[in-house]
Amino acid sequence: MVKEERNTMITAIYDCRSKQEYIYRTNKIREIAGASRLLADVYSILLNETGLKIDQSWKEDAEQNKPFGKEKFMESGMDGAVIYEGGGNLYMLFKDEDTYRSANRAFSRILLERSYSISIITASVKTSDDFNRDREELYKKKECSKNRGTNSAFCNVLPFTQTDRMSYMPLSATDRKGAKQTTEARLKQKAYDKLFSQGDELGTEHLDQLVEEKGENSILAVIYIDGNDMGNKIKRCTEGKNDYSGCVMALRNFSRNTNEYYVNRPIAAIEECLRAKNEADADIIKASPHKAHKYRLIVGGGDEITIICRGSDAMDIVKAYFDALEKTPELSEGIPNTSCAGIALFHSHAPFADVYEIAESCCEMGKKESHKPENNGNYVDFHFCHSGITNELDIIREEQEAEYTLRPYSMTDFNELIRIGHVLRAIGRSNVKDLGDSIVKGESFYRFEVQRIRSRNYEGFNALVDEYQKEEEKLRKMIYDISVVYDLWFGGERDA
Repeated sequence: MVKEERNTMITAIYDCRSKQEYIYRTNKIREIAGASRLLADVYSILLNETGLKIDQSWKEDAEQNKPFGKEKFMESGMDGAVIYEGGGNLYMLFKDEDTYRSANRAFSRILLERSYSISIITASVKTSDDFNRDREELYKKKECSKNRGTNSAFCNVLPFTQTDRMSYMPLSATDRKGAKQTTEARLKQKAYDKLFSQGDELGTEHLDQLVEEKGENSILAVIYIDGNDMGNKIKRCTEGKNDYSGCVMALRNFSRNTNEYYVNRPIAAIEECLRAKNEADADIIKASPHKAHKYRLIVGGGDEITIICRGSDAMDIVKAYFDALEKTPELSEGIPNTSCAGIALFHSHAPFADVYEIAESCCEMGKKESHKPENNGNYVDFHFCHSGITNELDIIREEQEAEYTLRPYSMTDFNELIRIGHVLRAIGRSNVKDLGDSIVKGESFYRFEVQRIRSRNYEGFNALVDEYQKEEEKLRKMIYDISVVYDLWFGGERDA
């Protein structure tokens, strides 16, 4: 009886614990890029380096509409098969429990050697004929493992051990310049060196290559974009199906399309947007090549991307992303493909991990709005990190900006913000800044500035004020937000 149970097929799920913490536990861009690459390739270790024969043809099978069958798998002589990979999770089918355990032992050992501190969670169930029931049980077991487990460093340090100030791990190695570093940092650096072996550097000092003019226009942006309501979309795609063949095919198509709709097509649109900008500025770029519009993709997979770009390009990049996303077919019928974007604007030498946290918090601000039943859509939030980052974004908003800002913006309102920003160009930079300052000072100061500017007979501005007579507060908050980013997005000193 025991032998028969151990020969039963196993359905398993794998997930990485605290991925964002692992990536951004450092302010060094090289290590961040290396960590992203290690996480992107983490499941390939299980599939290719454990000595097992794993069927990895799931993407090709989905493209060719080949059905998945458990019986066919058992007859193939393979040790395991990828059901599908998506949302940071890997679903696997193993021929028996011994094979599953053997794979985990080899995977854990290589992962420790390759990354030192990536933490993997796995759960398994005996394969039945009901895929949805198996998947529900897997989720429950995975959550139990995640909640019960601890994410501690592998080495407890002694009082006299030198440790890293951010991770508190022991300094056990040296970098290429002879500076001390942790084992985790060394392995991230090694992954980076392998990734950029062709000389495409991405270090903190190389961020200056993205800015328009070092020391003058050195504002960059971290853009973090994440899909909305993906769990509900996944559930919807398997409704009315319970068998492995139908459910696996639906989920494989869902995973493949998610990456296509949320990453590939929007990235192509972003590149086209920047290409058009470079063509428009061809004469300027010919004289000063460093002024070309560029971006760096730090993370891109599933429904999530993280980009570094010039601060002045962030608005157009986000708009290009959402314009492309809105044109994609629905992943799940009846639920539109939507995302939230967080933009953190910063000087090129600000601590990157802190800036990323602000961008992620901006994205979360948008998600809070999108979760409201009447607001399910695309949202954008942004924050200008003028000086040292001393607080979390929600505290900054509550204590400094709550009365003045309309952020986060629905995509409809964000497009309206862009329209108003271009209208305000006609009144000049100094008047826009005066309006922004007056909003902070108080209602009477703001009204005085509005009337003063209206007296100058700026046709577009006067029409705008008349248009928003019944929504004065909304216009006031949008003007404040525009004044914050005016120099970057709407003209700045060139139209002062």
